[in-house]
Amino acid sequence: MKVIGYARTTITDDHTSEQLNKLKQFGCHEFYHDTYSIKDDERHTLESVVARMQPGDMLVVTELHRIGKTTRQLTELTELLKNKQIHLVSLQEGIDTSQSMGSIYFNLMEGLAVMERSLIKERTLVGLNNARKKGKIGGRPKIDPKTVKKIRHLYYEKKETIQFISTKCNVSVGTCYKYIKLPEDEWQKLLS
Repeated sequence: MKVIGYARTTITDDHTSEQLNKLKQFGCHEFYHDTYSIKDDERHTLESVVARMQPGDMLVVTELHRIGKTTRQLTELTELLKNKQIHLVSLQEGIDTSQSMGSIYFNLMEGLAVMERSLIKERTLVGLNNARKKGKIGGRPKIDPKTVKKIRHLYYEKKETIQFISTKCNVSVGTCYKYIKLPEDEWQKLLS
């Protein structure tokens, strides 16, 4: 079992020396650090560190916010660590998933992940329902057949550029291509 220390700097705290000292005192065998500064050649992202770890290894951090910027990131990482059978220790919060009480942390984070997904789904549905009440149905607006006919006419008969057609018909370039490449049978259905 490897005990791996992970330190991460932030824009307000750009030194890892204090973190590394705490990780050494804990007894970490290896140390990795990540920084917001891209110039650093010694940069190790958390994902690359976790990818190298084996089941039974231990990831040690000084504080939970060093491994997750949001609750969602933290719950996803916790799920990954649990699935890979990697233990997590956070010194500040007193979390150690290698101990019997540590499994409670994994269970709590799983519950938070389920709750987060449910809340996102609920907020999305509320937003969609509110939009429908206001008469908005979402999606891309329908284009009338006259505009489609104009797009195809300008492209096939006038040999205009897509950018010109897009501007002239007040639609996106992608929409122009969609109706230009429309199969003949679908084009006829649209006209009728």
